[in-house]
Amino acid sequence: MAVYETIGQRAWESIAKADRVLVVTHIAPDGDAIGSLLALGQMLRQLGKTDVTLSCDDGVPDKLAFLPGATAVVTSVSDSFDLVIVVDCSDEGRGGRVFRAAVGGRPLVINIDHHITNTGFGDVNIVQPDTAATTEILFLLAAAWGVTLDKDTAQCLLTGLVTDTLCFRTANATAGVMSIATDLMQAGADLSYITSRTVNRRSYDAICYWGTLLQSIDLDDGVVSVCASANDHPVNGDASVVSLLITAKEADMAVSFVETENGQVEVSLRAKPGFDVAQIAYKLRGGGHSAAAGCTVDGSLDEVVDQVLAMMKKARRGQSRA
Repeated sequence: MAVYETIGQRAWESIAKADRVLVVTHIAPDGDAIGSLLALGQMLRQLGKTDVTLSCDDGVPDKLAFLPGATAVVTSVSDSFDLVIVVDCSDEGRGGRVFRAAVGGRPLVINIDHHITNTGFGDVNIVQPDTAATTEILFLLAAAWGVTLDKDTAQCLLTGLVTDTLCFRTANATAGVMSIATDLMQAGADLSYITSRTVNRRSYDAICYWGTLLQSIDLDDGVVSVCASANDHPVNGDASVVSLLITAKEADMAVSFVETENGQVEVSLRAKPGFDVAQIAYKLRGGGHSAAAGCTVDGSLDEVVDQVLAMMKKARRGQSRA
C-alpha cells in the first residue's frame, strides 16, 4: 500500500489543482477500460471535482451498458481541459481522436495503466504491469487518496477484474486480487451479475460469426489461427474467438486475423502460461500483456497472416527452448 501512497502523490497533487478534468480510455474498449473510466469518474467526484468529462471514441459496448454511469460517456469533446487522465491505454494512439483533440490544448496528462508494453507517454505515469487490471490500480489509489468505495464504484472496479482475468481463471488472479474482489463485493459489487453480463454473454450474431471464423482454423507448430476477410462482415464488440482457440491443448499460442475495409488487419493474440505474445504485438505497434495482446497491421490479409505467423512460430520456438 505504501507504494501507492508514493506513486499516487504527484497524481493527487495534479488532480487537486485541476478545474476541468477529462478521463479517457482506449478505442474498442473492454471491461477493464470502461470499468476504469467510470470508477475513476466516480472517485474524482467524491474528491470534490465537479467538472469531469468521461470519454471514449467508440462509446460503451452494449454488454457493458449495465454499469453505473455508462450513459454519461461521450464519444467526442470540443472543450479544453486542465488535466487529462488516460486509463488502461498502453500508448497515445490507442487513446483515439478524443485524446488527440484534448492534448492539443497541452493539458497535464496522467497515464494509469497495467500493460507491460505501456510507452510511458504521460507527464505522470502510474504503470503497474504486475497488477491484474487497471481497476486493481484504481482500487489501491482509492485507498491511498482516502476515497470510500460505494456500491456503484465497486461494481465498476470489480468488472475490470472479472473481465481481465476471465472471471479469475488467468495466472494473474493472485491471492491479493481475490482479496480485492472480496472487498469490492463487501462494498456492494455483484459478482454473479457482472459475470452473467460479461464473461458469460455474447450476441447470437457473434456466435454465428465464430462459425464463419472457425471454418478457417489451422494449427501449425504450436500456433492455432483463424482469419476472416472484410467480406465476412465481422461483428464488433463481443466476437473475439481467440480466447477459445488458446484452450486447444495442442497450442501454445493463438491468433485471429480480421481484415477491415480500410486495408488493415486486426490481430488478436493469446498465449498459454510460459509464453509471451506482448513483444510480438509491440513490434507491430500494438501492445498488451504476455498472455493477451493485439495490434492493427497495414497490408493485405495474406501478407499480414504470413508475417505474424512467422513471428509467432519463431517466438514460440525460442520461448520453448528457454
